Amino acid sequence: MTEPAPSYGRCSQLLASKQALWPNKPTFLPKEYPDLSNKTAIVTGANTGIGFCVAKLLYEKNCNVIAVVRTESKGLEASAKIKKEIPSSKGSITVVSGCDFLDLSTVKHVGEEIKNVLGNKPLSIIIHNAGLMAPNNAGTSKQGYEAMFSVNALGPQLLQHFLDPLFLKKDDPLKRIVWVSSLAHYSGFKEYGINWENPTFEKVPLEERPGSQVLYGQSKAANILQAKAWASNHKDIVDNIGCVSVSCFPGILRTELLRDWGYVVDFISSHFFYGAIYGAYTELYAALYPKLTIKDQGAYICPFGEIREPRKDILAGLSNGADLKLWDFVQDKISSFF
Repeated sequence: MTEPAPSYGRCSQLLASKQALWPNKPTFLPKEYPDLSNKTAIVTGANTGIGFCVAKLLYEKNCNVIAVVRTESKGLEASAKIKKEIPSSKGSITVVSGCDFLDLSTVKHVGEEIKNVLGNKPLSIIIHNAGLMAPNNAGTSKQGYEAMFSVNALGPQLLQHFLDPLFLKKDDPLKRIVWVSSLAHYSGFKEYGINWENPTFEKVPLEERPGSQVLYGQSKAANILQAKAWASNHKDIVDNIGCVSVSCFPGILRTELLRDWGYVVDFISSHFFYGAIYGAYTELYAALYPKLTIKDQGAYICPFGEIREPRKDILAGLSNGADLKLWDFVQDKISSFF
């Protein structure tokens, strides 16, 4: 990154917020999804919210779903519910538990377990859906990193490190990675959304941290940058196998992401926000829409299935090296867990 971040104004954020509150109706719906027999998809956070809906819709199309969760009992409960509701599916659901992005030392075992489950089958879809939106700025991971950056940025990139050898193969015509971001990326830091001096706020006293909205915004800006950086770092093989890596903002939704935000937010979300299924429509547009090609690397998908531009400086960061700078920073932080 050799140039300063472009300026951006409030008008673009207000427009993006308006589009999120009153999005266009979804046009790419389950009836348009292809049959996914003999294809495997990984969905993190698949036991609840959007992830549950995504896993269910994939399974309905005969996909083999690997549901990556933190708590085994919750994953098995979700799996059983999906199978009961869709008894005709020819797909499968395998629960891989113990994935806790607040403790990066757990991720390698998860990667090894996924490798065992996958065997020689092709891996077609990866959806980095799991996330944390904390109501305060006090969360800290086991490694001493700010919680939302650990869960939303460090964890997915670390998991992807273990998935790359399984995924980067010319063994299936469908190859997609979805990095789930948010409209909240607008609340990230001024320079490409990232606090470049110390994104993890390691060893920074809690009272010196910014508010939770800014921290969450940083982690979601990181996801947009990661989507393009991953494709750029693997460009030759990605172009050869036709893989598309995109980020997406699922929508303003009522999901488990808001579970710790209290009565007022719960009341507002229950009356005015869209259901989690709509977020699944957005994520599965990113994962399945046939007109997305390698020319769309790093695209930012918005509700409920259309490409829009992220914040102006972050958009610039997808082509001026800011994305690669963020990727390299994260790699440095997670490399000891390879």
